[in-house]
Amino acid sequence: DRFSLKLFLKEEALSLILAIDTSSSMNWGNPNKFLLTQQLAMALGYIGLVNHNRVTLYGFDSNGIRPLTSLRGTRRTREMGNWLLQLEPTGRSAFSDAMRTIALARQGKGVMVVLSDFLFKEGYEKGLRYLSGGGYDTFCLQVLAPEEIDPAKHGLAGDLRLTDVEDDDSAEVTVSAPLLKRYKDNLNAYCGKLRDFAVRRGMMHLTIDTSMDLTTLLMDYFRKRGLLK
Repeated sequence: DRFSLKLFLKEEALSLILAIDTSSSMNWGNPNKFLLTQQLAMALGYIGLVNHNRVTLYGFDSNGIRPLTSLRGTRRTREMGNWLLQLEPTGRSAFSDAMRTIALARQGKGVMVVLSDFLFKEGYEKGLRYLSGGGYDTFCLQVLAPEEIDPAKHGLAGDLRLTDVEDDDSAEVTVSAPLLKRYKDNLNAYCGKLRDFAVRRGMMHLTIDTSMDLTTLLMDYFRKRGLLK
């Protein structure tokens, strides 16, 4: 015969979204950028499944978005692995359109990881704006090959014709020490601007060299930067 108040604590299932750049520029480098991206997506996705998170993966390029949605539990591991193995880099990035579609599909709270080289002619700004807010912690993993980070160490020299693997745009260059220095300065500035742009919107930016050991990435590098605990 007394009034009582019952309080309940409801644990909301967190989501993990992995957005994977499958444009042609990812299929390059030694070690290959796309291969490392597949390995990282598999490892992060498996961690999400083990922790009973709702895991969703998207492959995106100019040919559209390929989704694998709402995986729960380790029994879905093989399905996720087979899906990742079937992805093939092709076409251009179409980053902005893909991020808009993915952002509109988000529900609840969770973590979103974008795996890409972020080398988009159309820029990354519009796409990242779509991802800001919305209750998700967003991590931008910029995957670059050693040849992109420091081409001087990988025998790039002489008169060359460079061709864009995504749109066949080409340019003739004479590789010299001053040119390589200017390239490296431009790359560092580009990555720095990307990092600043992401941080101002509450996102984390990490640069990943494909020559880095996968175990070191998962057990040390990601832990120190808050992606894994």
